[in-house]
Parts: sequence; C-alpha cells; structure tokens
Amino acid sequence: MTNILSTVEKQTGRFIPGKPREFLALQLAKRLSDTDSLRSYLVLFEHHPEDLLLQAYRRCHAEEKLTGEGFLEALREITSQPLWP
Repeated sequence: MTNILSTVEKQTGRFIPGKPREFLALQLAKRLSDTDSLRSYLVLFEHHPEDLLLQAYRRCHAEEKLTGEGFLEALREITSQPLWP
C-alpha cells in the first residue's frame, strides 16, 4: 500500500494558498528549501498550533539547521518536553 502523503507530494502543479495557515506552510517550506514536502507542512499546520511550529522554526534557525530534517528534529524536541517541571 502506498503512503498517501508521498502520493500527494508527487502531484505537480502550482500551489496557491487559500488560507493564512497554508501561506505560512508555503513560506516555511521555502525557507527550509523543502518545497517538495509542502503537503507535509500543510498537514502539520492543520494539526499543530502555529506558534508551536514557528517556535520549532526559530529553534532550527538559531541552531543553523535550516532543513526539513532540522525543523522536524526541533519540533520533536519541543513536543517531547514535559509541560510541568
């Protein structure tokens, strides 16, 4: 069975954002030089708060890891932190 995200990612065509979160996902993908994975970023913005995703971007930017992998690593680190000390 093929992975649905992989199938959607391979679809061609110019993407025009229709919602603010879609615009943010597009800008994030561009800044990470990862526009091939735009659909994955769109899914992330549908399921996670914008401030959390922007925090992950700021972290990977500060660590000079501006790649899709660097972003996902930062997101994993943020989401795995305990809420209470």
